[in-house]
Amino acid sequence: MKSLEQQFTSVLAEIEVDGRPLPETEIVHSCVVNNDFAKFTIVLPLESRLRQILPTQIEENIRNLPSISRVAVEVLEKAPIDDEPEENKASIPESEKSRQARQPQRTAYLQNYDAVLAVASGKGGVGKSTVSLNLALALQQKGFSVSFFDADIYGPSFPIMTGLRGVKPELREENLMPLEVMGLHAMSIGNLIDDEAAMVWRGPMVHQAVEQLLRDTAWPGGDIMIIDMPPGTGDVQLSISQLCELAGAVVVSTPQDMALVDAYKAITMFSKVDIPIVGIVENMSYFACPHCGEKTAIFSQHGAEEACRKYEVPFLGAIPLELAVREGGDLGKPLMNQAPSDSPAAEAFRLIADNVISSLDDLY
Repeated sequence: MKSLEQQFTSVLAEIEVDGRPLPETEIVHSCVVNNDFAKFTIVLPLESRLRQILPTQIEENIRNLPSISRVAVEVLEKAPIDDEPEENKASIPESEKSRQARQPQRTAYLQNYDAVLAVASGKGGVGKSTVSLNLALALQQKGFSVSFFDADIYGPSFPIMTGLRGVKPELREENLMPLEVMGLHAMSIGNLIDDEAAMVWRGPMVHQAVEQLLRDTAWPGGDIMIIDMPPGTGDVQLSISQLCELAGAVVVSTPQDMALVDAYKAITMFSKVDIPIVGIVENMSYFACPHCGEKTAIFSQHGAEEACRKYEVPFLGAIPLELAVREGGDLGKPLMNQAPSDSPAAEAFRLIADNVISSLDDLY
């Protein structure tokens, strides 16, 4: 049986460019393969007529392979910079270099970040987006360069939480420029559509939208990328796991059993796609009365901590119910971007940021 590389070379050879089979040209730079998904990067000048026809031809031919059901073609004007040391390149025969570039391999978007973290939840309503943004800000305040990708296609909340409702990203040449806010570089589909637009999309359209935002945004790179995932274990989660090399996932839950059952589903999903769990955050852990200080465990308490012991994953911290957290999100002034605060919630976010870094160090 032919290897995947041989199968790709065979079907691509059916495409001729100026009388030569495509694999014998320098057009195909690289290929990403993950499960049934293949992504090609090709290099063509801006004025080339092939830009209009070649991506479609590649997609149609590759889809003929039984192991591939989804194909994406990225077209660049120039080949990406190769960071491989010169001494390693010298050892590769000239005849092998073009073949090596086309060999299917697992790579990903967002490679210019040291760590890409998904913040996820098994169900909606647990405060995942609030935790995502405040965690990103807490990490940024500790000196890390942080970017933020709102991948919640169906319910993007980033524009509201940051006060950027109605703000559209700049289109520069062929790229979307990330929005710069509160020290973060960020992108959300919520800044590309009307506030009240309903995203009635099936899985393939969702996958295409997520990939387009990852591919077409001029992400600056840095220390950490935080991806705010939609709730559940559906299409977007699978797409992100296929398109990005995630360093790990942070799972957000509330303390009650119903939420923890769904949190375990999220943990199971990530384990199936070989993404480590950085830890669990218990949100809405308790309510502290602002008048008398008495703590009330409205949604039970310590449930996430007990789940961490059961599933053998790190416990990152507990965030109390606090009025300032809700108000900050509604007003576009998140808690961690306000004046230095010694509130219990602010202290919790700082501790969670420290624990995330510690957990990553343990994993890698």
